[in-house]
Amino acid sequence: MLTWVLVLLALAVVVFCAIGALVARRPLTRLHFLAPITTVAVPLFCLGAALPTGFTLGTATIVVIAVVVAAGSPVLTAAVARALAADAGIEVGRSPE
Repeated sequence: MLTWVLVLLALAVVVFCAIGALVARRPLTRLHFLAPITTVAVPLFCLGAALPTGFTLGTATIVVIAVVVAAGSPVLTAAVARALAADAGIEVGRSPE
């Protein structure tokens, strides 16, 4: 039962973000709707997929995928936002080195 609740919550987050991205007009605004999917929906879905399998190698793989997506997506989102802003002619400042 808990598995279905987690998967349905993840699905609800994805659907609401997809609707928000369709309504948003600018690419930079649409990019904000990606964050809840990668930081909320993916971990919820992975947790829902990992619970029924118990402690196995498959569960470890699911957890690693959730951690990589949740940790890597903010960096990727920031890079895409900088590229979109630079393409739109918005001053993005110096790149941190």
